[in-house]
Amino acid sequence: MPPIRRFRAHEIAEWAGDARHIVLDFGKVLIDIEPRLSAEAFTSLGARPSFTVGELGYQKHNAYQAIETGAITSSEFRNAFRQHLRYAAADSSIDGAWNALLMDLQPWLIGQLHTLGQQYELHVLSNTNRIHIDEVKRRMGIRGYAEFTRCFKNVFYSYDLGLRKPDPSIYQTVDRLIGVQDPAQVFFLDDNAANVETALQHGWKAQQFI
Repeated sequence: MPPIRRFRAHEIAEWAGDARHIVLDFGKVLIDIEPRLSAEAFTSLGARPSFTVGELGYQKHNAYQAIETGAITSSEFRNAFRQHLRYAAADSSIDGAWNALLMDLQPWLIGQLHTLGQQYELHVLSNTNRIHIDEVKRRMGIRGYAEFTRCFKNVFYSYDLGLRKPDPSIYQTVDRLIGVQDPAQVFFLDDNAANVETALQHGWKAQQFI
């Protein structure tokens, strides 16, 4: 499969201009993801071929959105899959299928982040869930994940904030947490057009990474 567009510090610096802070999405910006692989893995567990994670419900929740905002636990999310599959699939089988979309961090990325960090204060803002982040940590190892996160002043995961993009409140929350008075001091890079549009409406500089 083709890799995502390569993350280049000099190109991002040109986009960011005189901003003081750069806020980066995780999936498809810092790490490759391939949702098709998870879809295929869930089909192998018994899900219908047209199945998408966004269909999952759990009690009154949309399970996909709920796990990304911390409204349900990882166990409850797995139970939502079991309800769809209609059998008691093992935790490891569900996690393996859900994590199949995650690709490995590219070895050149840390150097690019170090270069960019000499000019800007870097932050991560990601819609994600604990199952995926636990898998990222496992693959990187303790030292590797620590080296990665040291590139950033802050790492904001949606399930910790209780908010997910493109909710306008998440951009306001990040401003407050990083101490920004003027939103124009922030440049945001994300692959999702709706997330970028809301950031622009909030007053951030922003670019879709495609």
